[in-house]
Amino acid sequence: MLVERNKVRPRNTFVRRAWQKKNSESISKSRTATKYLKLYCQYSSLNTLKYLVDSQRPLFERLLWVTIHCIIVSFLVFMVYISYREFVTIPLITSMETDSYRTTNLDFPGIAICSVNRISRQSASGLAIDIFNSNVTRQSLDEILDAIEQLGDLYPSDFDTIASRNVEIDQLLTTYYKGPYNITDIMKDLTPKCTVILLKCKLHGSYRNCSNLFEFRKTQDGFCCTFNYARESDDILDMAYAIQPDVHQVMDLGIERGLTVVMDPLLDDYFYSILPTVGWKVLVFNPTDFPDMTSGGVTEVLAMPLTETFLDVSATAFVSTKSVESFPREKRNCIFSDENSPMRGSTMYTYSDCIVDCKIYYIQKFCGCRPFFYPRRGPKEYSWRICNNLDMECLVRHKSKWMIIFPHEETGTIFQEKNALHCKNCYPACDDVSYDVLSWKSFMSVGGYNTNLLNYNVTNEGILHVYFSKYGTIKLKQDLSVYWYELMSDIGGICGVFIGFSFISVVEVLYFFALTFRDLLRKTSALHEDNDREDEISSIQIQNPRTIHWRELHPRTWHSAKFSSNRPRY
Repeated sequence: MLVERNKVRPRNTFVRRAWQKKNSESISKSRTATKYLKLYCQYSSLNTLKYLVDSQRPLFERLLWVTIHCIIVSFLVFMVYISYREFVTIPLITSMETDSYRTTNLDFPGIAICSVNRISRQSASGLAIDIFNSNVTRQSLDEILDAIEQLGDLYPSDFDTIASRNVEIDQLLTTYYKGPYNITDIMKDLTPKCTVILLKCKLHGSYRNCSNLFEFRKTQDGFCCTFNYARESDDILDMAYAIQPDVHQVMDLGIERGLTVVMDPLLDDYFYSILPTVGWKVLVFNPTDFPDMTSGGVTEVLAMPLTETFLDVSATAFVSTKSVESFPREKRNCIFSDENSPMRGSTMYTYSDCIVDCKIYYIQKFCGCRPFFYPRRGPKEYSWRICNNLDMECLVRHKSKWMIIFPHEETGTIFQEKNALHCKNCYPACDDVSYDVLSWKSFMSVGGYNTNLLNYNVTNEGILHVYFSKYGTIKLKQDLSVYWYELMSDIGGICGVFIGFSFISVVEVLYFFALTFRDLLRKTSALHEDNDREDEISSIQIQNPRTIHWRELHPRTWHSAKFSSNRPRY
């Protein structure tokens, strides 16, 4: 019984050992991190960090340095945030690359000469005679001629809503052509021709055949005599056969090196005028754009008989770098010609064509047709019906809206929503040239006109000069406001001013982090090995408990003194 009472069983120390293991790992990691943090502060290229861990300095001084560093770092973070925020908010910037860009590197502008008289009396009389001789109506020749005059209402400047007269001309033409008629061809035949309007032409100092320079093309005012309009034909069913005309360049400066045209007003041929005067509307536009005033890229000048009109052209080139293309359209506010076009047609993108495309689809949606003076390119556009006089009521009702255009950049307008057409997908071209015109006139007397430019006997003709006089042209460039290396330079400069931070400081931080991480891995693995060995020993002891007697707990010397010290030796 005494033996049983003196037995002592060992305690279960598993929980205590686990806690000790976890605590020792945490302490070891903390000590390692603290050690390398002190080393970094002592040997860093940032000189003031050594004051934070200098044990020879008073505690107050070290706390003061900590406070100073916190304030400086706070200002540093704020300044870096301001720089980065400015980069994110305004990523692109447009600046003047040069004001002396060579004018001879530019394309000569497109020129359209439109007679104020939109219907030739001679052509209208010829059509009236043909209708009268066909015996399809009981109307007199004069009545037929009056009915033909109503076709002038199809021009946007003179939309009319006299329903009875519109029905009359439609019935007359339907009867004459024995069914549906092509209003585009009729209006083209009635328009004064370039061969009779243009009498003499001179380009780059050389006399040229006007028929080789000018084409009879569609514009916002119907068919006009166009020069340097570098677009495919107006009516193309299959775009695969589209041919892009060549563009005339600016060869030299001065009146003699530009374009000079002598024009006949054909005063006896006036039948339907869109302005209360005589003469010609001259349109100056980008050669790749459809000449439409609502796009903002067309300049109109009125030339009159017995006047010499001078158009001194100046240009502004706008280019965008390829770096801009990676930004969304909403950020760069422009569209490149080789990217996906928002236009519904199949032609290349231009800002003017996008506005026209927007207007055409609006008219098609509400009136079910498209005006005759807009081009048709592709099978879809070719399949749409052309507006005639029966559509005048609808066209007049919606005219105020499609004559006032607000593209994407117009966030607020002074007009009500119903009074304007919003073309939200139309952005300016990222590479474009805009032309400005300074015009002036001189009056001529009837008689001989003999100068270095022309030798012509003037009766009532008008003369037009289009030329460049300035050698230098402004060139604008849209580019990134800050490139990545410039942003890094700005941030590096700010860091250098505040704390003397440089790229070598980054290397130092990475180096000390690597050392810390290496030591932590080594100590963690060694600690795991020791703990695993202790756990193994502990588990063996727990599985094979040994009986311990009370007397075994006494020191061995105590046993020797009790049982051996007083015993006699034999």
